[in-house]
Amino acid sequence: MGFTLGDKTAEDLGILMREGESNPILPPTRDRTVVVPGRHGAHDMGAEFEARPISIPCVFVYANDQEELEEYIRDLANHLLDVWGKPRELSLIFDAEPDKTYYVRYAGSLSIDRVIFDGRFNLELVAYDPHAYGESKVEEKYLTESPGTVLLEVKGNTETPPTITLTNEGANTIEGFTISREILE
Repeated sequence: MGFTLGDKTAEDLGILMREGESNPILPPTRDRTVVVPGRHGAHDMGAEFEARPISIPCVFVYANDQEELEEYIRDLANHLLDVWGKPRELSLIFDAEPDKTYYVRYAGSLSIDRVIFDGRFNLELVAYDPHAYGESKVEEKYLTESPGTVLLEVKGNTETPPTITLTNEGANTIEGFTISREILE
């Protein structure tokens, strides 16, 4: 199993992903509560997600000698930084989920244990937008009869507003058009 960071695969970077990737199921939450004097507990006012930390255990394994290992290390450092020498945002795609993309940047520290011609380290990244993104899909439905009904179903766990386009072909006027929304729980 591996990953792609920006436009480079782990192999391009000379890296093999070790066992033990730390990508939490859900990011930590920022809970909002209010304590009311004289009342037990607290009033829950909801929560939002914090940034998602991602730690990828890695090892440089493609180096044939110490000089090549140092070159791989320098290339990784350059890949993580922008032209001003600051951590840059990169897309992160794990081979296990090629249809999901996180937008991450390097965060924390990057120390390496050099052993012979390999180097072990944890690539510490953070997704400040904690969600994984997939390809957006457009589904078109046509209403060909009057009166008629078209059902639009959003497949996912994020509320997505539909885009509705009315095209009148011919001289008839569109009359009595209504939009209703049914929420399924």
